[in-house]
Amino acid sequence: MEDVPKLPDEHMEKAKEMISRHRTKKNCKRCYDRGYQGINQLNMVITCHKCVDEDKVTQEWQAYVRDTPALAEVYGDYFESEEEEEGTGEEKPEPTPEAVRRVAATDRGRDHKGAQRHRSVGR
Repeated sequence: MEDVPKLPDEHMEKAKEMISRHRTKKNCKRCYDRGYQGINQLNMVITCHKCVDEDKVTQEWQAYVRDTPALAEVYGDYFESEEEEEGTGEEKPEPTPEAVRRVAATDRGRDHKGAQRHRSVGR
């Protein structure tokens, strides 16, 4: 496993500001309206998947890392490998929400294969 360096404390406030800018919901019980659920062992913020647009936060954070020399030196190579993979790989189309709903609706009846049909009690 590759060792990832711990994020310096002075960049935590900037990360929290970015998260608060990209919140999609005003009230969230999962993260207590902060936009993040906590901080991991590497001193990195764990965003709330319920109320934060994680793609926009990631894009802004990558730009911040590139623009900050101290962070670019430490974390720059992590983002470069992701960008190379995105540019050279074939893109697969993501399923539309309608297609996902259709699949979920057709699978609903299959959950209870062994269950018996409901019979009325009086008969």
